[in-house]
Amino acid sequence: MRKTGFALSLCAFVLVGCSTAAPVMSISQTVNTQQAGDSMRTQTAIYEALQGRGWQLQSDDGQKIMARYNKQDRHVAVIQIDYSAYQYSIKHVSSQGLGYNVKRNSIHRNFNRWVKNLEMDINSKLSFMP
Repeated sequence: MRKTGFALSLCAFVLVGCSTAAPVMSISQTVNTQQAGDSMRTQTAIYEALQGRGWQLQSDDGQKIMARYNKQDRHVAVIQIDYSAYQYSIKHVSSQGLGYNVKRNSIHRNFNRWVKNLEMDINSKLSFMP
Protein backbone atom coordinates (compact mmCIF):
# COMPACT_ATOMS: atom_id res chain seq x y z
CA MET A 1 0.00 0.00 0.00
CA ARG A 2 2.85 2.40 0.84
CA LYS A 3 4.53 1.65 -2.48
CA THR A 4 1.35 2.50 -4.38
CA GLY A 5 0.99 5.81 -2.56
CA PHE A 6 4.62 6.64 -3.20
CA ALA A 7 4.30 5.74 -6.89
CA LEU A 8 1.20 7.92 -7.27
CA SER A 9 2.89 10.84 -5.53
CA LEU A 10 5.92 10.48 -7.77
CA CYS A 11 3.76 10.39 -10.91
CA ALA A 12 1.86 13.50 -9.81
CA PHE A 13 5.13 15.31 -9.09
CA VAL A 14 6.53 14.39 -12.51
CA LEU A 15 3.36 15.48 -14.31
CA VAL A 16 3.29 18.85 -12.54
CA GLY A 17 6.96 19.42 -13.32
CA CYS A 18 6.41 18.67 -17.01
CA SER A 19 3.61 21.18 -17.50
CA THR A 20 4.00 23.54 -20.43
CA ALA A 21 1.56 26.09 -18.99
CA ALA A 22 2.79 29.29 -17.41
CA PRO A 23 1.14 32.55 -16.28
CA VAL A 24 0.45 34.85 -19.25
CA MET A 25 3.24 37.40 -19.48
CA SER A 26 2.40 41.07 -19.98
CA ILE A 27 5.21 43.55 -20.51
CA SER A 28 5.23 47.18 -19.47
CA GLN A 29 8.38 49.18 -20.22
CA THR A 30 9.30 52.79 -19.72
CA VAL A 31 11.59 54.27 -22.34
CA ASN A 32 14.66 55.97 -20.87
CA THR A 33 13.87 59.71 -20.76
CA GLN A 34 17.30 60.54 -22.20
CA GLN A 35 16.38 58.43 -25.23
CA ALA A 36 12.72 59.33 -25.49
CA GLY A 37 11.82 61.42 -28.47
CA ASP A 38 8.53 61.23 -30.22
CA SER A 39 6.35 58.16 -30.52
CA MET A 40 7.67 57.57 -34.06
CA ARG A 41 10.96 56.44 -32.54
CA THR A 42 9.22 53.89 -30.34
CA GLN A 43 6.99 52.85 -33.25
CA THR A 44 10.01 52.26 -35.52
CA ALA A 45 11.75 50.12 -32.89
CA ILE A 46 8.58 48.05 -32.44
CA TYR A 47 8.13 47.60 -36.21
CA GLU A 48 11.73 46.45 -36.63
CA ALA A 49 11.48 44.02 -33.71
CA LEU A 50 8.19 42.60 -34.99
CA GLN A 51 9.62 42.08 -38.45
CA GLY A 52 12.82 40.54 -37.12
CA ARG A 53 10.89 37.98 -35.07
CA GLY A 54 8.37 37.07 -37.77
CA TRP A 55 5.31 38.85 -36.34
CA GLN A 56 2.82 40.28 -38.85
CA LEU A 57 1.56 43.80 -38.30
CA GLN A 58 -2.24 43.81 -38.42
CA SER A 59 -3.01 47.42 -37.54
CA ASP A 60 -1.57 50.58 -36.04
CA ASP A 61 -3.58 53.63 -35.02
CA GLY A 62 -0.61 55.68 -33.82
CA GLN A 63 -0.90 54.52 -30.20
CA LYS A 64 -1.81 50.85 -30.44
CA ILE A 65 -0.32 48.12 -32.64
CA MET A 66 -2.01 44.78 -33.21
CA ALA A 67 0.36 42.00 -34.33
CA ARG A 68 -0.03 38.31 -35.10
CA TYR A 69 2.45 35.45 -34.88
CA ASN A 70 1.76 32.20 -36.71
CA LYS A 71 4.02 29.24 -35.93
CA GLN A 72 3.59 26.51 -38.55
CA ASP A 73 -0.17 27.11 -38.87
CA ARG A 74 -0.62 25.31 -35.54
CA HIS A 75 0.10 27.99 -32.95
CA VAL A 76 -1.22 31.52 -33.38
CA ALA A 77 -0.88 34.47 -31.02
CA VAL A 78 -2.28 37.99 -31.31
CA ILE A 79 -0.84 40.78 -29.16
CA GLN A 80 -1.59 44.43 -28.55
CA ILE A 81 1.28 46.86 -28.12
CA ASP A 82 0.32 50.24 -26.66
CA TYR A 83 3.07 52.81 -27.11
CA SER A 84 4.06 56.43 -26.77
CA ALA A 85 7.32 58.38 -26.73
CA TYR A 86 7.91 57.30 -23.13
CA GLN A 87 6.56 53.77 -22.76
CA TYR A 88 5.23 50.63 -24.38
CA SER A 89 3.32 47.59 -23.18
CA ILE A 90 2.67 44.18 -24.71
CA LYS A 91 -0.53 42.28 -23.88
CA HIS A 92 -2.07 38.98 -24.95
CA VAL A 93 -5.23 39.47 -27.02
CA SER A 94 -6.00 35.99 -28.32
CA SER A 95 -4.36 32.72 -29.26
CA GLN A 96 -4.99 29.34 -30.84
CA GLY A 97 -3.22 26.09 -30.11
CA LEU A 98 -1.40 27.51 -27.08
CA GLY A 99 -3.69 26.18 -24.35
CA TYR A 100 -4.80 29.61 -23.12
CA ASN A 101 -6.86 29.29 -19.91
CA VAL A 102 -8.73 32.43 -18.87
CA LYS A 103 -9.53 31.20 -15.35
CA ARG A 104 -5.93 30.30 -14.57
CA ASN A 105 -4.50 33.13 -16.70
CA SER A 106 -2.12 30.55 -18.17
CA ILE A 107 -0.76 29.81 -21.63
CA HIS A 108 1.91 27.65 -23.21
CA ARG A 109 5.34 28.85 -22.10
CA ASN A 110 6.39 29.45 -25.73
CA PHE A 111 4.07 32.47 -25.85
CA ASN A 112 6.00 34.04 -22.97
CA ARG A 113 9.29 33.29 -24.72
CA TRP A 114 8.05 34.98 -27.91
CA VAL A 115 6.93 38.06 -25.96
CA LYS A 116 10.17 38.22 -23.94
CA ASN A 117 12.25 37.99 -27.14
CA LEU A 118 10.18 40.76 -28.68
CA GLU A 119 10.71 42.93 -25.58
CA MET A 120 14.48 42.37 -25.71
CA ASP A 121 14.57 43.28 -29.41
CA ILE A 122 12.52 46.45 -28.91
CA ASN A 123 14.78 47.56 -26.04
CA SER A 124 17.85 46.80 -28.10
CA LYS A 125 16.54 48.81 -31.08
CA LEU A 126 15.65 51.73 -28.83
CA SER A 127 19.09 51.76 -27.22
CA PHE A 128 20.84 52.02 -30.60
CA MET A 129 18.59 54.69 -32.09
CA PRO A 130 19.87 58.26 -32.16
